[in-house]
Amino acid sequence: MTAVLVAAMTLLFSLQSLFCKLFSQKHAASAPAMTSTVFSITYGAFVGLATLILSGFSFHPSPQTLLFGLLNAAVLLVYNTAMVEASRSGSYSFQMICVLFGGIVLPLLHQVLFLGSSLTGIQVAAIVMMLAAFILLNRKGLTLKGSTGKFLLWCAALFFMNGTYGILMNLQQRVMNGAERNEMIILTYLVMSLAYLAWQGIRNRGALAAGFRMKKGAMVDLVLCCVSATVAAHLMLYLLTVVEAPVLYTIDNGGVLVLSVLYSFILFHEKADAAQITGIALSAVSIVMLSL
Repeated sequence: MTAVLVAAMTLLFSLQSLFCKLFSQKHAASAPAMTSTVFSITYGAFVGLATLILSGFSFHPSPQTLLFGLLNAAVLLVYNTAMVEASRSGSYSFQMICVLFGGIVLPLLHQVLFLGSSLTGIQVAAIVMMLAAFILLNRKGLTLKGSTGKFLLWCAALFFMNGTYGILMNLQQRVMNGAERNEMIILTYLVMSLAYLAWQGIRNRGALAAGFRMKKGAMVDLVLCCVSATVAAHLMLYLLTVVEAPVLYTIDNGGVLVLSVLYSFILFHEKADAAQITGIALSAVSIVMLSL
């Protein structure tokens, strides 16, 4: 049953990424400067409010969950800002490698150094294999030529913020013994959304209002993205109570990347090269090894 839930979570996160891409393409045609802002605000508000409604408006966070949730909201805010800024100034492939590496390496180090956990030799080999697959799958466009120091700083922020997000999610579930998942999700996403809304509203209220005027197709993709993200977030917090964080995050990040590449081949008619095919194979082997 756990394997089925992990597969479902990975599929949902990959659909979140797919619908986000489709939304971005359609929305950018009318208001490109506000696409990422509109997405971040809507995505956070939807996940947070949907969780609050489905919980029957029950919201009773302990001091520990309140602290973890507010910290994670700040982390998510910095992460979203760094994604936008890095996308404007350098290689998207290098940017995504920083994101993926951070999402695996930092939680792994935290788990081993501070929580006293250990991994088997097979699990360590599988994680290294997955990291190698990330490089192969992102090889196209992987260059630092012309990149500025500012771009590298934003990429470093992505590495640390994505890893810290995973650490805080895992810590909250460990400290609370799997309780207060709804409160953690509400705090993380809704507070991030409100903070982003306030910040962008102060900077450029008129452009922000215009950004929320979108065509039906873009709105449908945005809603589907948010629904996928909401269910996936709940599955992830539950699975962190039954699967070691480094293993779960490796399967999640690797599986999402592989599925995203497959979507690009099937839906967007992109051609695969030998490096990408090798990367997909390595990812598949890695996931099988981690499932043993």
